[in-house]
Amino acid sequence: MAKLKVYHRRHKKKRRSPNWSELQPELLQLITNNLSFVNVLQFKAVCSSWKHAATSSHTPWLMLPSSSSRENDQNNPDSAARCFYSLEEQKVYTIKNAFQGFDHGARCVGSSHGWLVIMDSNGNPHLLNPFSRRQIQLPLIWPFPRLTGDLSLESLRMCVSIAKAVLSSDPSRDNNFAVVVIYDSLPSKLSFCKHGEEDSRWTVLNVRREYCDVIFHNKQLFALAGDGSVEVWDFNNSFPIKTIDLRQPFAEIGNVDIVKDFSRGIHSNQTYLVESLGEILFVGRIIQNFVKHEDIGEGDLPQESDYICPYRTLHFYILKLNITAKKWEKVESSLRNRALFLGGNQSMSVSTRDFPELEENSIYFTDDRWEEINYVEDYGGHDVGVYNLGNKIVKTLVLDQFNKWRVDPPPFWIVPNPW
Repeated sequence: MAKLKVYHRRHKKKRRSPNWSELQPELLQLITNNLSFVNVLQFKAVCSSWKHAATSSHTPWLMLPSSSSRENDQNNPDSAARCFYSLEEQKVYTIKNAFQGFDHGARCVGSSHGWLVIMDSNGNPHLLNPFSRRQIQLPLIWPFPRLTGDLSLESLRMCVSIAKAVLSSDPSRDNNFAVVVIYDSLPSKLSFCKHGEEDSRWTVLNVRREYCDVIFHNKQLFALAGDGSVEVWDFNNSFPIKTIDLRQPFAEIGNVDIVKDFSRGIHSNQTYLVESLGEILFVGRIIQNFVKHEDIGEGDLPQESDYICPYRTLHFYILKLNITAKKWEKVESSLRNRALFLGGNQSMSVSTRDFPELEENSIYFTDDRWEEINYVEDYGGHDVGVYNLGNKIVKTLVLDQFNKWRVDPPPFWIVPNPW
């Protein structure tokens, strides 16, 4: 009797498709650390777990006017657009609705933790993240009546005089943050508000000094005055407490060799504070007040000259704060693999080891001479570049927006923040 052969059908195992949302957070972090900011925005859109993992840091971007030459025209559909230049990619991106919801008179007066401080045409302050497009309304700073739509932009700028605005922390991750502004003049004032508190309002800190710059470091506010003195305010309490008041005149600053080489009148000096590797630095910026296109100084200009004579940054110098000795000291060495970013933004120190696309021992700067920018029609916003502390050479950024003397609205450094 013949044996029957029995054939068993093999069933193929169904291959399980990978669940990308189950990748370990450590692996996701390694991935995001190697992505550009634009790729991070695409990365966080995949799923909720990837969105929460998108926490990598990036080099500052430069916010520029859009390619339209009529941004302040309220009838221009591109008035809400802004361009952003990535140093990492050396590429310009355009966000068409970055300032959506703001009218053509809105002005940026500060940049901190990836957020912009915006004054609208009615004098109301806002926080704006141009990448996530989140907005936070801040209390009205001044008790003046609501401004009308007929008020000219120039009149608004005369009423709304903010020299600097900084945040204590990232509003994307901390709802209990503080905002500090330097406003008014002769003397300028420090004022703050704490978001997240009931009945949040602006409160004046001090009115006795002419303030030049403010920065936050470890929940402490460092305020620099024109005479080189420094105040430190502790913001860990319900009301800020002044913990340090160093009244140091310009004795050390006046002895800096680079300052002696430039005469007053023809040159002017702007000053900044920046925290770098735990040290508080004083950065001086020497600006030639009148420069023709050929970089000829004021002394070489003929009396009958019709040339527009804007200003141009020539040099920088750095001192560091010795709190124990209560004085400023010269910085003899380089910035130790760092690059500084100065201007209307909260001053920053960035590692050139982490971001090799940046020039080490250099200062990236934007134009923050608000008197010229706000009141002069022919120029302003143009003084943008990179200064190398080693060879003392200033390089301009080769971008279409800098082919003219007037760049409006003026450029700002901002650290791109996806939240």
